[in-house]
Amino acid sequence: MVLSPSKQKFMLKRHLKFSILFLLIIILNILVQTTVLQDYSILIKPLICISLAFYLYAKSNLTIGFNRLVFSGLIFSLVGDVLLIYSESDVYLFLYGLVSFLLTHILYSSAFFRDFKNKPQESKYFGHLMLFLMGVFSLTFYSWIRDYLNDFRIPVMAYIFVISVMAILAAYRYKRVNLLSFRLICWGAIFFVLSDSALAFGKFVEPYSYSGVLIISTYMIAQYLITMGTIERKVILNPPSDH
Repeated sequence: MVLSPSKQKFMLKRHLKFSILFLLIIILNILVQTTVLQDYSILIKPLICISLAFYLYAKSNLTIGFNRLVFSGLIFSLVGDVLLIYSESDVYLFLYGLVSFLLTHILYSSAFFRDFKNKPQESKYFGHLMLFLMGVFSLTFYSWIRDYLNDFRIPVMAYIFVISVMAILAAYRYKRVNLLSFRLICWGAIFFVLSDSALAFGKFVEPYSYSGVLIISTYMIAQYLITMGTIERKVILNPPSDH
């Protein structure tokens, strides 16, 4: 499922200016996590989803349902980002942030399901594979951190279920859209799972060195890939309906 060098180069060439801008946003956010610039997080972290939402708006047709759902997911992610900035001082802000990202994953899942239902008879190989992998991972990970969750057991369990469904539906898009969009979004979903897992471990189990860098880096990669996969999306054998 790895992008071939030629396809990566072609995609980056089409989106070179934005990709350079987003790389600068990535660097700024990593600096926020590792230097005294942490006080500027409220100014820098929102740039992740703001930039992606504007680029998606500029480069895609938001009258298409799939694009609207991803765009809405970016808006809820923006809200979640802001809430999590202040969550250290208020546990309820962390819960509200969790809800914001839960809604993000529901919106992304709804978008990905639209592609699956277009050709449900097509190959389900990658979908079944992701179903198995996410089933094993989510059950193992939740069992591992469950004793540390206290009052967050049910919210975290619900969150793990929803993000697992999102990743599974991303994999079920195989052969229903062009290969580039499938790969970008599928990898984006995987990076989202990694980011949220790293966040949960650091939040509930044990803080670890450079956790902020790991979490924000995988998160930014995830959102970038999903947004680019949406912009590059071409449905195979479009049915005459709103996608």
